[in-house]
Amino acid sequence: MNSSLAQYGDVFVGRQPILSPTMKTIGYEVLYRNCEIGQAIFTDESVATATVLLNTYLDIGLEHVVGSHLAFLNIPKQFLLGHYCEALPKNRVVLEILENIAPTPQILEALASLSKQGYTIALDDFVYTDRSKAFLEFADIVKVDVLGKSAQQLEQEVAQLQHSRFRLLAEKVETKEMYERCKQLGFYYFQGYFFFRPDIVRGKGIPANRVALLELLGKIQDPSIPFKGLVEHIRNDLSLSYKVLRYVNSAYVGLPRQVNSIDHAACMVGIDRIRTWATLIIMASGHTQATEILVIALVRAKMCEGLGTRLGSPTPEKFFTTGLLSVLEVLYHSPMADILAKLPLPDDIIGALIEGTGDMGLALSCVKAYEEGEWMELKHLQLDPSTIRDIYLDSIEWANHFSPMIS
Repeated sequence: MNSSLAQYGDVFVGRQPILSPTMKTIGYEVLYRNCEIGQAIFTDESVATATVLLNTYLDIGLEHVVGSHLAFLNIPKQFLLGHYCEALPKNRVVLEILENIAPTPQILEALASLSKQGYTIALDDFVYTDRSKAFLEFADIVKVDVLGKSAQQLEQEVAQLQHSRFRLLAEKVETKEMYERCKQLGFYYFQGYFFFRPDIVRGKGIPANRVALLELLGKIQDPSIPFKGLVEHIRNDLSLSYKVLRYVNSAYVGLPRQVNSIDHAACMVGIDRIRTWATLIIMASGHTQATEILVIALVRAKMCEGLGTRLGSPTPEKFFTTGLLSVLEVLYHSPMADILAKLPLPDDIIGALIEGTGDMGLALSCVKAYEEGEWMELKHLQLDPSTIRDIYLDSIEWANHFSPMIS
């Protein structure tokens, strides 16, 4: 197998979140594609799966891509019949059986063996037929593509899949309306960027309590603020000060002794780290379902910073800020221009966030493209594809270490 993999070289590895009814992330579907941007997607799906498994499990490490969550992996026919799945940790993966696999006796026998061993099995893009229903005996999760389907179509599909053994997963959920509809129909898991589509009401003002938080965020992010001024703003907000100190003193940070003041905290862990924590705390305030959004903000921030460094920017920290604040429109349900009008940010960051201008705008647009697997868009960066991939994976690993404070 290794010799056949050599011709494919590196792959892009991405992920898409899978959420529970309470919007908690339970896992990520691992996405992959050949790093040769101009080429088509793998034509040999067994080699593609072998490559992504080697990259995520053996070379990169599964925990670096999905953190403590489950990894949903596409498993083609030859992988099932070759018993390769048994090399994967059963408590960390969900095996997605592709829709183009026929339920032959050999396939069903392989699924029965995996199920008996304790592996979680999902049926990808499942459509109920007299033939495909044989798979349901071994399924723990059944994924249904809901994109573009009417309420009547979904009701009919769900009626065919009434079964106590498995749970339904709605994939390609692109709007909040579809999420609510699927939830009412009994879907238990949800995949798609519905949670990340801003429900913006034009002309509607930002609520007063949110305005106060934005003003505080502006003070924290003000690039001209001196060290003492930043510490003072955090210290003067009791809730923010308490949360920052709680995180600084957590086992996650691992300081040798307890820290009792914001001044001391900033000296111990660094002002940039304190600024990032404070920004995340403010952004999360009043948003009970914002965890995955803030994880995306962390990955975007670090990836933008990494791209900025590779592009030769003398101020990669501004790229970091651009990525971090790029989710404000989603959190506040207001146009980005209205939100940024309340923040004392440099013009180039504002331009990047609103118009996508400059190197920071280019970096952010490419980061967004990577998120959704639109890897052809990365050619605009004029960087080596494997370099972009490595920056993304480093950003995920950094976010995995940083994100316990917001979970």
